[in-house]
Amino acid sequence: MNLLGFTPQEYKVIEELMKVSKEVNVIICLDSLKKDNINNETDIFYSNKIAAQKLIEIANNNNIEIEDEVYLNKNYRFKNEELIHLEQNIYENIYNKYNKENENILLFLAANPYSEIEHVANEIAYEVRENSYRYKEIGIITKNIDTYSGLIKAIFEKYDIPVYIDEKKDLSENILIKYIISLLEIFAKNWSYESVISYIKTSFCDIEEKDIYEIENFAKKWGVKYSKWYKNDWDFGEENKQKLEYLNLIRRKIVSPLLEFKEMTYKKVNAKDLSKAIYEFLIKNNIDKKLKDKATNIENVNKELSDEYQASFNTVIKILDEIVKIFGEEKITFDKYSEILKISFMENGLGKIPAGIDEVTVGDTDRSRSHKVKVIFIIGLNDRKFSECK
Repeated sequence: MNLLGFTPQEYKVIEELMKVSKEVNVIICLDSLKKDNINNETDIFYSNKIAAQKLIEIANNNNIEIEDEVYLNKNYRFKNEELIHLEQNIYENIYNKYNKENENILLFLAANPYSEIEHVANEIAYEVRENSYRYKEIGIITKNIDTYSGLIKAIFEKYDIPVYIDEKKDLSENILIKYIISLLEIFAKNWSYESVISYIKTSFCDIEEKDIYEIENFAKKWGVKYSKWYKNDWDFGEENKQKLEYLNLIRRKIVSPLLEFKEMTYKKVNAKDLSKAIYEFLIKNNIDKKLKDKATNIENVNKELSDEYQASFNTVIKILDEIVKIFGEEKITFDKYSEILKISFMENGLGKIPAGIDEVTVGDTDRSRSHKVKVIFIIGLNDRKFSECK
């Protein structure tokens, strides 16, 4: 579960699992399940408690027995007394003072974000050099990753510190996601101009860039949409016959695979068959090989994007398998399947894949986990955004 709880679709999946499973165990980080012990202003477990109450409500609505909760009273997460004390007292009105000498929590007041990251880089270099820490044993978390991302990349490069920044990227930035979503939207939106052009611009259709713009301009000028894409050759407009013939050649190259996909999914309205059709469509059109070629071509220019391309196809196949396992033969529309895919892509973090093994990890408080690190830096702690984090 992420810090913001489950999505509506995830709650629905859990509900279905509750109905068919002999037993469902949910592990949530909180201190109490009592409804009268939830305070949005001061409770660091607020979001988790709301999620727990929602799960209890789902169980009650389906007449599912709820067993007694089990509390793990021993704190295994924190390895030193200072952190345990801080967790127990940070939001208490009447707090206990830590009377021992503090050795594990240090504060640094920086003049600006640049000096802040410069200090962090210095500290990391010291820990690696003097205390033999591995880079992967060091983590950085922030509530404002967009502000710090560029600084970290520039300053860490100066210090030769390998770093992985867990940035959440927009879905449209991943061409494979855009390709699949556009494919489904063509049929969900009845071959709309926007969906077809979006599909073409992913560059998986084996069409030259100049031809993509030719098709786009022609379609926009003459209002090409719906059945005009595939029913008959284009014979309208002010273009000469030779140019029209060439445009129709490109058009057929675009629509032929799409019509084959439509034929594959004809009367197949369940999640299992549609997942299989998408997989077969990707394989038949050599999308896995095209992704590898793209990754190879840009490896020396943009290693980060190259690694993303390398990982994308396998991640998509894993997601298709998960959809089959969860939804099986449940009836589904192109539009609904597209929404499920978007949620799955976001939850699987397809936007970016860590490239190396021994790297400092930088993450956002809402997305990242740093349980295995030995040293953690919290940056931007007093920029007011942490007050919004529960």
